[in-house]
Amino acid sequence: MHADQLLVATIDKLFVEHCTPERTGAAEGGMDSVLWAAAYDMGLTSVGVSESAGGSGGSLYDAAAIIRATGYHAVAAPIADTLAAGLVAEVQGISLPEGPFVAAAASRVPWLGLASHVVTASGLVATETVVTTSTGVNYAGEPYGVIADVDAAEGSETFMALTRSLQMAGALQRVSELCVQYSLEREQFGKPIGKQQILQHYLAQMAGDAATAQAAADNAVDVLVTSGPGDEFRLAVAAAKTVTSRSVGTTNKLAHQLHGAIGYTDEHRLQYWTRRLWAWRDEFGTETQWGAILGRALVARGGEALWPLTTSWPPPAP
Repeated sequence: MHADQLLVATIDKLFVEHCTPERTGAAEGGMDSVLWAAAYDMGLTSVGVSESAGGSGGSLYDAAAIIRATGYHAVAAPIADTLAAGLVAEVQGISLPEGPFVAAAASRVPWLGLASHVVTASGLVATETVVTTSTGVNYAGEPYGVIADVDAAEGSETFMALTRSLQMAGALQRVSELCVQYSLEREQFGKPIGKQQILQHYLAQMAGDAATAQAAADNAVDVLVTSGPGDEFRLAVAAAKTVTSRSVGTTNKLAHQLHGAIGYTDEHRLQYWTRRLWAWRDEFGTETQWGAILGRALVARGGEALWPLTTSWPPPAP
């Protein structure tokens, strides 16, 4: 990632200050309005979108760093979704509205009830005019609304799948770190449980999955920067969403096994990340759906292309 390091430090400082377990838990079913206001006032919710379109400027790498950080810190506000909606809006030639807004990439739209506008194929639509058939919250307590007729903007599903991939990569890393910390603090039979060989295998597996997920998500951002929002970008996102989503099952299982019963309690902070991972895994396409897209593309390009495509995406120039 080639994000501005001063921006990365600013993001971490902001989220560390605001994303306490108490604040995150209290925001379930809605959002942390104080955190949203702080991020919005700093211009973090429109990074990566040109100033001429109403954004804050900055690179796509900067936007990706913010989105990943929302997963790493379990941010209880639609910062990532608004950032992604801004990127979709700019591709559509739409100027950004004020306040939180989202892109209608599927019938179930996260944060719909808290958004002022929705980006659709028809343009920018006021949320109050959208027909909502039902509402609810996902596993993490993030609200959503279901709309009857989806008028999705071209490429919105791909941008949102990349957003969830980056968020999952950040959350997977945080879960891995929490497990390392707990394994050093929790003692059994007079020594830290991290000294047990089987738990060391668990920690290595989680760290490896987190690193692989981050590499896949970063690669998709690289393809977007170099190739734009076309077919190659969609296939890179297919790989990223497949890899990150598949990592959730293993990481969450091992993390909760390592923590034991305490990891399942409301009082323990682990669940703020594992519940988000379970929720984000299925949003904007599962690993099965994106894996099928990627598989069909690989088959269509022929046997000789299989090895270079599976080891380097985008493929090297001939």
